[in-house]
Amino acid sequence: MKLREIQRQYNLIPDRPLLSRVAATPDDIIKKFQDAGMSPTEHQLNKEETEIVATALAALPPLHQQVLRQHLKSISFLDNMPNTALTSPVTKDEGINLYHITFRAGILHQTISEWATEKEHTCFSGSDSTISVSVQAGILNALTYILLHESTHVVDGSLQLLSADTIAGKLQPNAFTASFSKGVWKNINTHDCPFTDSIVIKSRFRPGGRRFLTAEAVKVYKALCQTPFVSLYSTASWHEDLAELLTIYHLTQTLKQPFRFVVSQYGKEIYSYEPMANTFIKKRLALLKRFYSKS
Repeated sequence: MKLREIQRQYNLIPDRPLLSRVAATPDDIIKKFQDAGMSPTEHQLNKEETEIVATALAALPPLHQQVLRQHLKSISFLDNMPNTALTSPVTKDEGINLYHITFRAGILHQTISEWATEKEHTCFSGSDSTISVSVQAGILNALTYILLHESTHVVDGSLQLLSADTIAGKLQPNAFTASFSKGVWKNINTHDCPFTDSIVIKSRFRPGGRRFLTAEAVKVYKALCQTPFVSLYSTASWHEDLAELLTIYHLTQTLKQPFRFVVSQYGKEIYSYEPMANTFIKKRLALLKRFYSKS
């Protein structure tokens, strides 16, 4: 089926502004949470929150704007949602993807720095209360970052940017995937050498991973700066790698916000790491030009 036929079938009107696509969460998504023993409830945006959503949508790169108009069926906000966001396909077997994005409403009242610091804290544990980890990422609303990340998944899935077929038992990636994954990924969730022994791919975001001790924080970020990954979360899969790379690039280079990890002891900074200053990461940035083409 063609895209326009799918859009008509699912009542997606490409000319409708993205802001007007705020809607109720689909029943099947609510049911997934309920089946897991959770009870999220629909959140109705007030005027201030609606303005936050509008600002975040307007901040998206050109390709995101184009693809979301064609492939984003709706977005919604939930209270008591356990995770930050969930991007879900609404199409089935038609071969063309349309999506719904669900957000935890609480992020509308956090800055990127506040939310990112909370997320980073989940990577660490331990009894050393003298050491703390934070993320300095400016004062824009957290939705700006999270929408960038989740909508990159929509672009990725809609255009099949990261994709590989198996031909005669051998993985055959498309051109974008081959360039993006070279020297970094063997497949969707397997790293290439020389990063397979790095502590950063032993985080909780990896199968069999763990929470690091806070006493290990400096070691962890010193190891991260020796890799092409912009964050610990980007090591989860090549899809998360792309979403994190694009998000932090856009946040710092287009929106002119800071982004750095900071380790402090007794309230004094003892180490910091700024991913966009990393030579390994800079070598990957040419691939992101595709997201800024207006053609």
